[in-house]
Amino acid sequence: MIEYLMDEGYSFDLIQNTKTEYGDVTAIRLLNIREIPFLIVYINNAHINYDVSNLYELSKKAGDEFCSLFVRFANNEYETYSKNLKTSQYTKLRGLIPYRSSKSLTISESVIESDHFENVFFEAHSFLRDLDGLHPDEALDELCKIIYAKLYDEETNSGIFTMTYGNVEEYASAIRSLYREANDYDVRVYALKIPGYKRSRGVFSEPIYLSSNALQKACALFAKYNFSKADIDYKARAFQNAYKPATRAGMGQYFTPIQVIRLIINCIQPSDAELIIDPFAGSAHFLSESLSFVEKNNLSKKSLSEFIFYKLHGIEKSERMVRIAMTDMRLHGDGHSNIRCTDSLLPFEAYSDLLPESFDIVMTNPPFGSILQKESYSYLGEFEMIKGKGKVPLEVLGLERCVQLLRNGGRIGIVLPESVFVNKSFQYVRDWIGQHMKIRGIISLPQNTFSPFGANIKTSVLIASKGYTSDQYNVFTAVVENIGFDSKGDDIEGADWQEVANSFASFIIKEGW
Repeated sequence: MIEYLMDEGYSFDLIQNTKTEYGDVTAIRLLNIREIPFLIVYINNAHINYDVSNLYELSKKAGDEFCSLFVRFANNEYETYSKNLKTSQYTKLRGLIPYRSSKSLTISESVIESDHFENVFFEAHSFLRDLDGLHPDEALDELCKIIYAKLYDEETNSGIFTMTYGNVEEYASAIRSLYREANDYDVRVYALKIPGYKRSRGVFSEPIYLSSNALQKACALFAKYNFSKADIDYKARAFQNAYKPATRAGMGQYFTPIQVIRLIINCIQPSDAELIIDPFAGSAHFLSESLSFVEKNNLSKKSLSEFIFYKLHGIEKSERMVRIAMTDMRLHGDGHSNIRCTDSLLPFEAYSDLLPESFDIVMTNPPFGSILQKESYSYLGEFEMIKGKGKVPLEVLGLERCVQLLRNGGRIGIVLPESVFVNKSFQYVRDWIGQHMKIRGIISLPQNTFSPFGANIKTSVLIASKGYTSDQYNVFTAVVENIGFDSKGDDIEGADWQEVANSFASFIIKEGW
């Protein structure tokens, strides 16, 4: 048995002292630098001819779950198998994957200096999609996991991404175990300060499911760069380039055009002293762009750190989108622990760390088009606008929840269908807005604003402050004629949203909130 392994390049040092007996089954585990198996050899000594899946179950121990390469020795014959870690299906290979102690997989790490980095996540996403035949959103899931592991590798100076390995299996098992360690560390640290952290934030608990080939290909690409030292703008654009294909593949409902986000942020003008939340966070770009906006104020390192870690909050129901949001926030300098994976319309008693009237600013784009029927009301929190209604649009409840989260005097910027502002059937919504908010601006967006994301609906932005006033007041109104892209999403010249935001800022200076 040892001779067979050594013929394929596996040294005696790797093989020795790893043999373990399990009744009639002997398992030989070859370990990587992290003491994790990257090849397990089963010797079937029993009269029963177990298949490789039975052998795995009979002899499994902690760490085996990171291994995807197995050899079964029975009746004087060797059979090599590769395991799909997501389906637990075994595929028989033509032979054992060779091991080379040379530096064939050595990666030299370098600091990012050029715009080439903007393509690195897109390239990695393409590797994962093509090599493992993944749907773009599945590839995006796995990409987020690898980025998560890479950032942890840099933060802990582990060097796992850049070490020398004998084959892709050794490399892959090391990365898989590193990712698990990163997740365990994250939960252990944040669970101490955030109630229910694992339940509400634990979206990285699933293992990396990628094949060893796909995982090694992406990780070797990442190993050429130091993410921690990269310019935030590089990282932001690079990650955006990666998930654009996924938005074209059916995830568009979770994304708000960056021009709309910047329009709202430039109108709201957040500061580092304010608590900000997006109750329908999606990819969390309202949060990351708020961070970019506040950074321009030349804050002290302490003030900026406090803003990143304590002032930016989000709620998002989709686990996939929370992974994307957390990844994006980590690339922006962390803050990811404040994005909750839950339904934003539940009773407040269902949240372990969310209270009404807690936030200074709400900026969001709630989902449009879904109608909630009366039978669904029992699952929701308390909402005034469902009383006496047999059905209600989801965006209406989204608006009310936003206002519930705001403190008195707090500011809101929210995208809503234009029907809310003009249709007779929404008069009750307009009445409710007048009773709870002081409207400061209504900005009409072009018809094609959400067309690239699969929604051809006319929308407007409502800017308001919380609190009723019986006094008459002026309201800013404007029309954005050119949002900066066409109905296909291609950039076009002549965008005027910044001019509108500047005009609104002048209005607020004169009229106040």
